[in-house]
Amino acid sequence: MSHIVAHVASGILACYVIREVKRMRRDYAKLKFAIAQGDLEARTRLYLEILKFEWGSAALALIALGFDKTKLMAATLQMGNTSFAHWVSTSDISGASGLTAIGAGLLFSLVLMILVRSRRRGPTPSEYQAKPWWRKFVPDVRPLIPTTRRERWLFAAVAVSAGICEEIVFRAWLLFTLHTSLGFDGTTSIFLAAALFGLCHIYQGITGVVGATCAGVLLSALYIGTGTLLVPIVLHSLLDLRVTILPTTSPRISPIQPTRA
Repeated sequence: MSHIVAHVASGILACYVIREVKRMRRDYAKLKFAIAQGDLEARTRLYLEILKFEWGSAALALIALGFDKTKLMAATLQMGNTSFAHWVSTSDISGASGLTAIGAGLLFSLVLMILVRSRRRGPTPSEYQAKPWWRKFVPDVRPLIPTTRRERWLFAAVAVSAGICEEIVFRAWLLFTLHTSLGFDGTTSIFLAAALFGLCHIYQGITGVVGATCAGVLLSALYIGTGTLLVPIVLHSLLDLRVTILPTTSPRISPIQPTRA
């Protein structure tokens, strides 16, 4: 009976994620349009929708895993003999030097984001129409960046929730399902899970998909290397929390007609 419940929950979760990814892509265009029209509550509404999705999907994932805490540990996947696990162990990515390098990378990216953001204070609408060439290589996340104290606190909740819930869904449940339930090779399941994680960020454009896919591989490496979900949860949360301390700029965005569902 428990296996039936787990399979049903997994099916519902997969459909729920697909539905929400499609809805997010549509609502993101609507968010840009709403901000351009001066809707001060647009971000707050989207943040609340994201929070519902994060915790709803995590709850379904835990049901699918039978609330078995051992399935939240990488040892359950039994990937010790895979090429990916061998690379993790030899590269020391989960060791002190690896974690130090990741921390330095986080700090560097934060400083870079602040510098770029600070240079764009007080933009005019024409600046949004004539985008510099380098913006093609930056994920489309500007509409999500909070501009008020209330939005910052709410986005912080979103960031922490994403760190917890998305790691439960995409590292614990998805890797377990691909490798243990569906029988994919360990290395194949790692990269397939990372690709699916990246596709969930399609609303950020192709750069966002590529960046999230690379992050998915890194987070999986930390999960496999440390054996615990706690490390990728903390890193994921920190990656998203960077946005809350970016300097505020004008929220104006060139009007974009919302797409049809």
